[in-house]
Amino acid sequence: MPKKTFNTDLTALIKKFKKNDVIAEIEKEYQRQAATTVPLSLIDDNSFIKRVPLKKEVVERMAKSLEEKGIYNPLVIRPRSHHYELILGRRRYFGAKKANLKTVPVVITEAEDEEVLLMLLADNRDMRDGNMIEMGYIYEALVTKFHYTQQMLGELSHQSRSQVTNTLRLLKLPDNVIREVAVGKLSYGHARALAPLSEDEINEMVSLIHKNHLSVRDTEILSKKSLDKTDFIKPKVEENPLLKTFGITNIIQEKERLLFTFKSEELQKSFLEQIKKLTDK
Repeated sequence: MPKKTFNTDLTALIKKFKKNDVIAEIEKEYQRQAATTVPLSLIDDNSFIKRVPLKKEVVERMAKSLEEKGIYNPLVIRPRSHHYELILGRRRYFGAKKANLKTVPVVITEAEDEEVLLMLLADNRDMRDGNMIEMGYIYEALVTKFHYTQQMLGELSHQSRSQVTNTLRLLKLPDNVIREVAVGKLSYGHARALAPLSEDEINEMVSLIHKNHLSVRDTEILSKKSLDKTDFIKPKVEENPLLKTFGITNIIQEKERLLFTFKSEELQKSFLEQIKKLTDK
């Protein structure tokens, strides 16, 4: 195995978390080291987040880029038995696999688990489209293995304690729903609204979300009223042209009330103006 390694002081790394560009700082550090090349077949996915799938289109886009331009930034890995474990560069790693690259440039570090998790947390936090499921697994590992409190996690990730709680709660969703959130088929807002429900209720609600294109607000209402057996009504536009005129997308029957959702705020205002005209007569 190649011997070239770099070391990161854990205390210094945690201090860097006060910055938004911590990953840029880490990258500058390892880019100063001489990269070496290892067979891609000897690198395994990161054990803490390997359950989180990447979006297919992200991997395909990365593969195309690597085929055209190659890998400029080396992956960061650590030794594991006769293989290596990936730390940073997961998109490049799967893109390289998709592009059938045989070898990749890497920098090797002897990082321990806690340091790896902090680097993963910073990486996910600083990405524009960070994965909330991935963050959830990172949080969970820091809590169970190293006894981090939710307050500590919030400070490190620049989130409130309630946001950390909601992120951890996502991991209690059924596996099929977790996967949908991870690949973007279901939004974080939808998933957060579903988390308090039972597994059967969650799966039923997910079907409704996809079938009726429910917004996060619709989902929150249905979730909160699930115990009251709130009814969801999908309007039949062909039976009532007014629904099309005012852009009503969904109707939720809540006891003695009807809640309408509209395609836009303008259509909602138009509807309310018409109702007001009728009531003023």
